Amino acid sequence: MITAPSFGASASTPASEPVAAIRVRAAGDARQLRALARAAQRDGMPKADLRSATALAAARRVVEHARRLSSLRPRMPELAD
Repeated sequence: MITAPSFGASASTPASEPVAAIRVRAAGDARQLRALARAAQRDGMPKADLRSATALAAARRVVEHARRLSSLRPRMPELAD
C-alpha cells in the first residue's frame, strides 16, 4: 500500500527521515505502483494502457523524488566520501 504523508504533531517530514528510510519507502511505493500497472494490463477493464502508463509514470516520479530528497540531505562528515 502506498503510504500517505501524515499531518500533525508527530508527522514524519523528509527533514527528519534518514536517507536510507526515504529510499526504502520510495522503493516500496514504486514496487506497488509497478504491480498496479501490471494488474491494469491484465484486468480487462477499459483504458488498460492508459492506467498502466499512469501507474508507471507515478513510479518513476516517486523514485526520482526520493533521489532528489536524498541528494539534498546533508551527510554526516564521517560518511562523506
